[in-house]
Amino acid sequence: MEPNYVLGMIFLVYLVYQTYALYRTNTSFKLPNYVIFYGVFVLYAVLCNMFVSEELEEGGVVKYLYSDSLIQTFIAFLLLENISFPSKWMDWALKVFGLTLVLAAIVSVIQTFKPFFFLKTDDLVQGLSYARMQEYYNNNPQEVTGDVNRFIDGYRHSIFSYINKVSVGVDAMAIFSILIAVNSKKWIKTTLVFASAATVGFLSSARWIMLNFIVISSQKIWIGKNKFVKALKYGLYGLLLLTLVVIALSFSGIDLEKFIEERLLSDSAGTRLLAFEVFFKVFPHNPILGTMGIDTEEVVRLLRGRSSQIHVGYLKLFYYYGLVGGLIYLTFLGSLLKRMWNMGLKSGYWGGFFAFMAFAVANLTLVIFDLFHYGLMFAIIFSNYYSTSQDSTLSFSTRSSATSSKVNL
Repeated sequence: MEPNYVLGMIFLVYLVYQTYALYRTNTSFKLPNYVIFYGVFVLYAVLCNMFVSEELEEGGVVKYLYSDSLIQTFIAFLLLENISFPSKWMDWALKVFGLTLVLAAIVSVIQTFKPFFFLKTDDLVQGLSYARMQEYYNNNPQEVTGDVNRFIDGYRHSIFSYINKVSVGVDAMAIFSILIAVNSKKWIKTTLVFASAATVGFLSSARWIMLNFIVISSQKIWIGKNKFVKALKYGLYGLLLLTLVVIALSFSGIDLEKFIEERLLSDSAGTRLLAFEVFFKVFPHNPILGTMGIDTEEVVRLLRGRSSQIHVGYLKLFYYYGLVGGLIYLTFLGSLLKRMWNMGLKSGYWGGFFAFMAFAVANLTLVIFDLFHYGLMFAIIFSNYYSTSQDSTLSFSTRSSATSSKVNL
């Protein structure tokens, strides 16, 4: 099974258990506004899917519940708002996240020399070297998928390819946001977190991930007073860190000039301009309800040979689900960001807000409507934890056993 299917099944089973536990204690479900709005959007999207797809009939209701990414997200939201964790688990999670980023950075560097290292290769032709694989797909363009094309172009997924194609950006950056929002008295630890996240983000070769890194890093500037002084301070730190990373990568043998030329200065940004061109041609045909989640023949014809899809998330949202679904989704996203913002004001912990802000910014160039990513799930967990736990402190230090009691989220 796909890892997300397994996680979806775990969430589904545990939601049933938690529902029973709340019933036994005569406790009602907590339903923040963002969960309600997302539930309405999921209901709308599922109803649309029933008219244009046979997925529900082929897989059955149970499989649909744990495999559909939108339903997975809704179930996760319901569960995460109604469970509790011991404080010591939260401390352990921070340690695991730190280790995860360091390992991810190491693997990212290795993959610049050995692209197949720790990579899920199920979608690639087997048994060929990287150079031979490039030659093979150049000679067989009919077999080139979006994932194959990104791999050949130099995109690297670090340790996250076994989850899904965007996990390296969504999960790794969410973990980064969680960690830097927690104050650490050890500058070496903070520097290592920044350096690891920067390495993963920039070696991924995806500009939306690089942008997410910048958005999340900026929380150190925007939070609190003396923003101008902080901007100068962290700008200087960032410049110094970038210089050290560039020097380290240069000594490792990575051709930085080629990387900048082929990735950062590539003309793939044209696909975003194409997205606007195609959107304004096809959206007027189904402005209210959208296409119910499918690409029409007209869009396929307009995009053929130039892009795989309408490559701007919010445009595709309105193209797929019309004004009805699009406005519901934007209301959900606004409610979620507002909730994270209010929690940040209350607790001083901004990791959750910036993790979801990065997700919202990513959809300017990415197409991803579900939030079923473990990094984002933990962003909710930590935001709830710090906003409700009176004895929690924003530090990496392990709490005493006296504070290891469960805290309701």
